[in-house]
Amino acid sequence: MAQQDPTVLGLVGQHRPLLLYWEDNMTPELDDADRWVHILVTETLADDAVAAVVARFDAAIAADVAALTVDRELRRDLHASNVAQARALLGWIVSDSDEVTPPPAAHELARTVARRGLPLKVLMQIYRAGQTVLVRHVAEVAAERVQDPNLVPGIQIRLLERASRWISVSLEILTDTYAEQRERDLRGDVARRVETVRDLLSGELDDAEVASRRLSHPIGTEHVAFVLWTDGTEPVDLDAVARRIVPPDAGGLLTTPAGSRALWGWASGRSPEVLDAPSSPGSVRLAVGEPGAGTDGFRRSHLDAVAAQSVSETTGANPTVRYRDVEITYLLRGHRRAADEFAARHLAGIDGDDPVALRVRRTLSAYLRHDRSLDAAARELGVHRNTVRYRVQRAESLLGRPVGGPCRLAVELALLVRDGTPPKRT
Repeated sequence: MAQQDPTVLGLVGQHRPLLLYWEDNMTPELDDADRWVHILVTETLADDAVAAVVARFDAAIAADVAALTVDRELRRDLHASNVAQARALLGWIVSDSDEVTPPPAAHELARTVARRGLPLKVLMQIYRAGQTVLVRHVAEVAAERVQDPNLVPGIQIRLLERASRWISVSLEILTDTYAEQRERDLRGDVARRVETVRDLLSGELDDAEVASRRLSHPIGTEHVAFVLWTDGTEPVDLDAVARRIVPPDAGGLLTTPAGSRALWGWASGRSPEVLDAPSSPGSVRLAVGEPGAGTDGFRRSHLDAVAAQSVSETTGANPTVRYRDVEITYLLRGHRRAADEFAARHLAGIDGDDPVALRVRRTLSAYLRHDRSLDAAARELGVHRNTVRYRVQRAESLLGRPVGGPCRLAVELALLVRDGTPPKRT
């Protein structure tokens, strides 16, 4: 196939200009099916089209691979791999190259699967599910876009031949990555730590003395769990970050990798308030559980931290989020559709995403949280008390009712569902 001209990328999504371009510039040796392959692939390289395809990949793979449904960090690495693989695959389909080079995010996913102690078949399931989605997507797009039904089979064959080769060779390469990671883990202390933590969290290991001995970390004492993660693309030494947020006088620090961009940790003898996200790496975020002792407390504190992380990721809350501050939000989100409808109903008029609506909601949240004290809310937000008064009056005007009295609880809960714990200053 001919190498794709960069000019085409500027025409993505504009179907008629694309057709005219290929009619005028495509070399004679490419038949109509090849022309359509280039057109369909180029259109799919648009950001919104790639996002739609990746969303289908994510959903289908999560449905087929049970290990992903309960592992947030594995799902995050899966999504990053799907985005990178989709772009790499699409670009490769319309290139002259026969060399398959999986992107770095795909190798990170393979390593995360290995670090979890999951069998190789999980990685194979991921790629088989992805290939199934790709087949369906190709068939749907070709049938929808191509007017001549006689061309559709040829287009599908060309796309699937290239796509199948990419997936097949990628899986061979990534199998080696998986095996290398497993071999390294089996030889090192990290593997024993990861395995012991996994057994503690699953309930297979319930002896605090045995666990403490294996981990060189006191499981029987009180400790608090946390999750450190980053949404950025630049590598961050999360172990070093963990050491900075846990004071030197702590009874002990235990960490284990949770994915390519996340780390799970437990600090002994700590209160959740002691831990706070560092100000230097701007992309690093922290979720903190409630203290617990023994193997049961070890598990519960970790589940708290993971729950707080899930709220933080959906609400864009502070860089540091503590489970105790978002527990109600987390519980309400157990029935997400009903919770969202509840919030929309009780915040109608101030539920927009614009800066004004956001500012009004944050002010109202602080005002109610401080038992309707203008002074206390003003101190938290770093504004004048008259600013708080004005914003509260504005909120009541838009809501069409006062925020005190019988409706106060509903409004407070709706604010928690909508925004989680708001930043301290605005």
